[in-house]
This record gives sequence, structure tokens and C-alpha cells, in this order.
Amino acid sequence: MVLACDPDMVDVTGVHWGSHLRRALEPQFPRCFSDAALDGASRSGGWRRFDPSAKVSIVLPVYKVCPYLQQSIGSCLTQTHRNIELLVVDDGSADNVGTVANGYNDPRVHLLRHVQNRGIAAALNTGFEAATGDFLTWTSDDNYYHPSAIAEMLGFLQTYPNIDFVYAEMHIIDERPGVHQPRVWEVKPPQWLWAKESNPVGACFLYRRRVFEELRGYDTSAFLVEDYEYWLRVAKRFRMQRLFKPLYYYRYHTDTLTARHDRSEVLAKLREVKRQHGAWV
Repeated sequence: MVLACDPDMVDVTGVHWGSHLRRALEPQFPRCFSDAALDGASRSGGWRRFDPSAKVSIVLPVYKVCPYLQQSIGSCLTQTHRNIELLVVDDGSADNVGTVANGYNDPRVHLLRHVQNRGIAAALNTGFEAATGDFLTWTSDDNYYHPSAIAEMLGFLQTYPNIDFVYAEMHIIDERPGVHQPRVWEVKPPQWLWAKESNPVGACFLYRRRVFEELRGYDTSAFLVEDYEYWLRVAKRFRMQRLFKPLYYYRYHTDTLTARHDRSEVLAKLREVKRQHGAWV
């Protein structure tokens, strides 16, 4: 069973044909096989690297105080990797976002504010311009992290310096009427950015500061597909990799941005940014 899409390691634990594969390949690639599951290896302190002093910046854009905001903020502040900064960007909200953010009395929380609503891409850009972390990510006010999410992704990037962007699977929480079955959203290979009309990355990811320094901000004209447009730019210049581990909880509900827009509208915008980047449509 492969627990992570690890570019330099294959775990054949529990696979009936694993011994045959190992005999054929191990003489040439002795470090590519492990008798232990990748989950354990990632925390064993063996060949994997993890520097707890590395700083991670999480940007959280907020337009209004939703019922899930405190859970989202709390999941950032209770990460097992403690050296984080959380940049909450109040995007012109009429609600008192500052009261919620400052209520945690945590010096790692920083509140930034737009006087007028400027959209999620502009809010992300404001957050990342102020970020000081070595590694960057962003989250949404109605979703939340698994406690070890940042540590797992950070350890992966630290172990593989040639990987610039990592993304992981998600638990899906669907609160829409008539849909109550939890499931895991499986990550797809980054090549899907070019070959499919869907987003293979999802909402749980971490990337190096050099990605931001080269690409700068999100495209404010790519409404509804800001993330997808950015991932296309990332894929052109940097190496991306996926983890087969659910480290995030993604919530569907009737008030999400995508729920308020027809799927055909989102698909049309996705196709447009693919055309702009020369991707297959």
C-alpha cells in the first residue's frame, strides 16, 4: 500500500506482488524500498528531514464571519508544527472579523484589512505580501486542517529540496441537503492541470517562498478560478508532487462561493485560463 506519492521511495508493505518488484529493482535502487509504512518513516527521524524552526505563513481571507471561522482559525493555531504565522485578511467585511481574530490572544495571528471588498485574489495578495515565512499556504474560513497537516507537508518539502509544491488529499464534509456521506477526495497527478477540466490540487497544499517570489500574486481577473490559474503558472516553472494522505477537511454547504455560481460558469472560466496558458481544452 502506497501511503504517499514519494518520488524517491516505494513502500511495498502488504502488496502481494511487492516481493517480486523488490527483487527486480532493489539491486539498482537500494534506497527506494522500505519495510516500514511511509507514515511511520515520516516521523521516525531516520532518513527524512524535518526542521521545526522553519516558519510557515498561512493566509486566511475573510469576507464575513461565518459559523466555521473559529474552527478554521483554531485548526491553524493548533498545528503540531508551532512556528507559523496566521495572516487573517478582512476583505472589506461588514462583520467584526477583528474581534474574532484578536480573541485568540495569540501573537502568531496578524490582522490585515481592506476598507472595501476587493475579492479573494486581492486578499490573498495582501496576505502574501506581508508574509515572512519560508513556506507559504492559504486556507478558507469554512475549512480546517488536520493537526499534523503543516508538519507532514513541511517535512516532505524539507526531505526533497527539488520539490517546490506539495498537495494532499482531503476529507469531504458535505452539509448540503440530502448529502451526508463523508468521503476522501483523492489527489490527482499535476499533469491533470493540462489534460483535464478539473483541479487536481485541491485545497491542502504548501509551497516554498521562491514560488511566490518568482510568480508574485494571484490574478485578480481570474474570479472563481484564482487558485487554478496560479497552479498552472506553478506547474510551468516548478516541480509539484502529491501526498496520498487526507490532511484537510473541505466543507460543501449552500453558502459557499462555488455553490452560489453555476457549474457551467466555473467551467467556462477554467477553460478560459487554460487557453490563456496554452493548456489543452
